[in-house]
Amino acid sequence: MKSKKAAVSKESEINLQDTGIVQIDSSQRDQMIATAAYFRAEKRQFSPNDDMTDWLASEQEIDRHICSFSS
Repeated sequence: MKSKKAAVSKESEINLQDTGIVQIDSSQRDQMIATAAYFRAEKRQFSPNDDMTDWLASEQEIDRHICSFSS
């Protein structure tokens, strides 16, 4: 059963590559958000108590970018 699922996954990857669609998994998305949040914090000189604001704003920004590529 495992090999059948692997074959289906591999087939899906090939189809996505042929169409130019890029798949981003949750760990890649989280890394992109973390990087964007870091740059937001750096821009405000790492003043305290804005970590969640940086993360949420970065999350929205990254999700917009991801959606724009999949459209």
